[in-house]
Amino acid sequence: MNFNELSRYVYQKFGLKFKPAIPGSTELYVLESPLDGAYFAMMSRIKKTNAGMDQDGYISTLDLRCGSFSDMIRDLPGFSSAFRLKANDWVGVWLDQASEKTVKQALDYAFKLAMNKNEQVDVSNSQYIFVPGEKVDNKYQSQAIKPRSKVRRKNNSNVPNQILKMQEAYDYSLLPSMGREKNFYHQAVIMKDYEDDFDEKVNFKQYYPTYHDMKISQLRTYFTWRKNIRKGKFEKISTSYAYVYVYELLNDVADDPKKSFRKLREFINKYILIYDVGMLVNVESWLKDYVIYYQLDYEAVEAAFKQELAEDHNYQVLLKPEEYSAKEIFAVLEGISTYLKNCLSYKKLGEQFEEIVYYVWKSLVALKLEPRRSFFSKYVATASTLSKKLFAGAVFYQRKSKFEDFDLDPVRHISYQDGHCYLKAYYPIKNQKSEINTFLHEIDRLLRKEFSLGRPLKARPMEKHFLEVIETGIKNYESEKEQEKRKVEIDFSSLNKIRSDASVTRDSLLTEDELRFDEEDLKENVQDKQDKIESKDTEEGERYGLDPDELYLVKALLKGLEYKDYVKSHHLMLSIVVDNINEKLFDEIGDSVVEFDEKNQPIIVEDYLDDLNEMFK
Repeated sequence: MNFNELSRYVYQKFGLKFKPAIPGSTELYVLESPLDGAYFAMMSRIKKTNAGMDQDGYISTLDLRCGSFSDMIRDLPGFSSAFRLKANDWVGVWLDQASEKTVKQALDYAFKLAMNKNEQVDVSNSQYIFVPGEKVDNKYQSQAIKPRSKVRRKNNSNVPNQILKMQEAYDYSLLPSMGREKNFYHQAVIMKDYEDDFDEKVNFKQYYPTYHDMKISQLRTYFTWRKNIRKGKFEKISTSYAYVYVYELLNDVADDPKKSFRKLREFINKYILIYDVGMLVNVESWLKDYVIYYQLDYEAVEAAFKQELAEDHNYQVLLKPEEYSAKEIFAVLEGISTYLKNCLSYKKLGEQFEEIVYYVWKSLVALKLEPRRSFFSKYVATASTLSKKLFAGAVFYQRKSKFEDFDLDPVRHISYQDGHCYLKAYYPIKNQKSEINTFLHEIDRLLRKEFSLGRPLKARPMEKHFLEVIETGIKNYESEKEQEKRKVEIDFSSLNKIRSDASVTRDSLLTEDELRFDEEDLKENVQDKQDKIESKDTEEGERYGLDPDELYLVKALLKGLEYKDYVKSHHLMLSIVVDNINEKLFDEIGDSVVEFDEKNQPIIVEDYLDDLNEMFK
């Protein structure tokens, strides 16, 4: 319906004409009430480019003041919220999308309401033309038209009866706030076993799509596609169709929650992950809501909440360390932290470091503080109860009125109050990874100091009472380990006498040849000792991961010796050797120890001369 047709209808039916809202305006026209001059309709001409359309020209829209009836018709095809006035008692109409009959009926109602000074009117009555005349005090009254005994269907010989039955079941009297979902559910029940055989594949694009938004050809396309899906034949189709299928499963039209849950998972694996990954976030979220709403068994919980259950298990491990081993605690922390990859104490102490972390962690968790001030809540996660809207963004008709509290696992709890769903769980703190890194850094710092491991680290900010527990925990760990060692006392004076007596006895029993061979063995032992001394440099290099070439360069630079001939004869690239040295000594020093001077010659960084001389003395 265009503007000219609408203007003609208004004049013929009511004797009224659209007037420019502002004299000379060609973009906004209004209809005034003959009683008080109040506007009850506005016709706008909007540029297509302003409406997001890449075309020239205009589109026509109509705003109608329909009072409380606006909520009932806002959901009709072609209808929407008002364009000019953002008020609940106004409704908007796209004239090129809404049916002519529906536009006329809505306009008739708006006129009747205006003539009754916006008091509610009987929508079952029709109205006559308004003939302007003398002012009267009586309100306009409409007269009822006797309803027909039988309303004949249009010629729909090519439309399956089941589809016609479904369309006729739509209840327009329901408000959009609930009517859209309820109508979809009831229509889905009617169509749950229907199958079609339609040759065409008509596209369909609609936000929050339902059957009511589809044309006949689109309905037949959908039910043909759904038939193939149910037979295991998954074919690509418009996303809006796929969402309708998901909505059917969410609403459990088949009245078998476990079966619908399996079909949802199957649709994710065989359709969404292959053809339409953009749906995955929404559908996976609804899958979790499905488990909660229908309160399925633990097998379904594991399938839908796999990641959440893993996180909850980790929190359970950290909250009750006494029930788990040092390796289990350490594995959880290692999964959160990035610090351990380059932690010197961990590299040097290995399993002992894991045990120290475990011992300290138990002490921190046992520290008696208010729940919100505990080490766990400060550094890992906090327990909170949040309101949860189930099936947000889906067309879902909530039919259940009674719910029972539901535990997903020991730390994740679902409860209901006044019809609202609440989820209690542990939520990670904002900087969880950074805080755990700080905790491990402080253990590393204190252990370096305690065991003289590498270069000292600077302290990171941490609450004093937590830091004191870490320091005490490390000392107590060492004390306990010391007590566990078995003390064995040896009388070395007696041992020397035994050795002396044994030597005399041995010499008295040896022949001359045996004594000669014994002297040769002694010489060999002396040579072995000399070899060990000469290999000391190699051992020092191996201790810090340096190969012989890298160790030679470090010692040459420390002693001020010539190294160029060595580098040349061994065909080495000096820059690569220097880079390797800096990388391998980084854990010990925490910085580069060799740099190039202005003449591009390697030198030891002055700040680390003493450290390196001590390491390679």
